Amino acid sequence: MQKIKYLPLIVTLYIWSSCSSVRYMSIETYNPATVTFPPDVRRILIVDNTALQPQVPFTLSLIKAPDTMKIASGHVATVFCRTLGETIVESPYFEDVLLYDGRFRTDSLDWRTDAALTPEEVRQLCDEQDVDAVVSMDRLLFGLNESIRKTDDYGFTSGLFLDVKISGILRTYLPERRQPLHVIYLSDTVYSCIVPDILEPFTPEDIHYALTAAFEELAGKYHTHFVPHWNGDVRWYYVSSAARCKEAAAFMAAGKWDNAASIWELLYDAASSLETRARMASNMALCCEMTGNFTKAEEWAKRACQHLAEDRPANDDRMSGLQKEYLNVLTCRIEAEKKLRKQGR
Repeated sequence: MQKIKYLPLIVTLYIWSSCSSVRYMSIETYNPATVTFPPDVRRILIVDNTALQPQVPFTLSLIKAPDTMKIASGHVATVFCRTLGETIVESPYFEDVLLYDGRFRTDSLDWRTDAALTPEEVRQLCDEQDVDAVVSMDRLLFGLNESIRKTDDYGFTSGLFLDVKISGILRTYLPERRQPLHVIYLSDTVYSCIVPDILEPFTPEDIHYALTAAFEELAGKYHTHFVPHWNGDVRWYYVSSAARCKEAAAFMAAGKWDNAASIWELLYDAASSLETRARMASNMALCCEMTGNFTKAEEWAKRACQHLAEDRPANDDRMSGLQKEYLNVLTCRIEAEKKLRKQGR
């Protein structure tokens, strides 16, 4: 009876070794915020605490702007703070997100200096605005560079671009702390198309529009430091033309991960090839990950790496590299899950 029972598995694994392939799928993963606020923080205030940047470096690759053009830099920090607040408040993580009216910084220090809020200023802001925490843009500098983007091998361009190189400091403050809760250093470059036709000169209005779009995009990226968020990712699993493998793959495509796992585990136990066992273990890891059992997924991913290491030198095998990368992803997800529990509301 046992020989009859396992004969289909032997045939399946033979077909597997000769006809296996990889199938990719898109998933959404839930990730913690960089900053872990205390549970009682329900309302936050976004503050522009920057100094005006009077001189903005502007590198031209073409002579597209008049020499007398002046770049208005005063609005960019306001755009960033407003967009950051609007993006954060879209998440139900906080009860409310407020924007401080105007620029808070009034000192006469050099505009390149970093002026952090004092504990007294933080307490004053929290009391006046009835908030529990303050997120302050304490420094923001940027430079501009004109460039042309190629879109294909024939030399066609998509227009004239403005590269906005940004550096800055975002701090999170609590009224009862002497030091900031968290410090985030901004260092980024945002690209914005300002002139579809590179033969046409651009205007100050073009630059103003490009700068606004660039800082709105930047704020949209940095909101993830303050609220848990979803990210798109890619996973893969191994399939073959064998009947049982097709059945398991169909279960996975339908989101029936437990059904698929029962088949992959059966095929894993019956496999004689180390590479086949590694593929089965990898599929099991994905099934466990998709059901939220990240610890079990990590165990299966470690098995897959171990089988591949025993089968051949890992440094010479692309599959081994991918499995190690997936194992690292699962390890990070376990740590992220711990942090998400702390950030639970």
